[in-house]
Amino acid sequence: MNRLISVSTLDDIAPEYRNTPIGYLLEYHNLNRPLDSYTKARLLIGMCMDNRKRLRIPNNFAYVIRTGGGNLSYSEFKVSYAIAVGGVSSIALIGHNNCAMVNLNTKKETFISGLVEKAGWERSRAEEHFIS
Repeated sequence: MNRLISVSTLDDIAPEYRNTPIGYLLEYHNLNRPLDSYTKARLLIGMCMDNRKRLRIPNNFAYVIRTGGGNLSYSEFKVSYAIAVGGVSSIALIGHNNCAMVNLNTKKETFISGLVEKAGWERSRAEEHFIS
């Protein structure tokens, strides 16, 4: 079942998200809304570290945590900081297709060899690092 909704007009944004940080994120990124000025973050965005992905959002609009696969595990303190100190009350988790962080076990040998050949690691240490 495909639950993705294309956002190409304002009407495509669900009513409960309009005029909220999530709605503005969709407007900035998908609909080329002019970039407003912010002095305080309104949103926390979790997304993949993939170098092909870039957001169109104003400066100071959001805290952005970029991790492999957009996985926020081990980022609990950063999420808590954005809420407790930064004052955000909305979180957007953005995924994408063709993510290289999927099926990591199929990349094990490439990962280990890359650390050995490109970074001078000992093979046993590179293997241990992959597993941890």
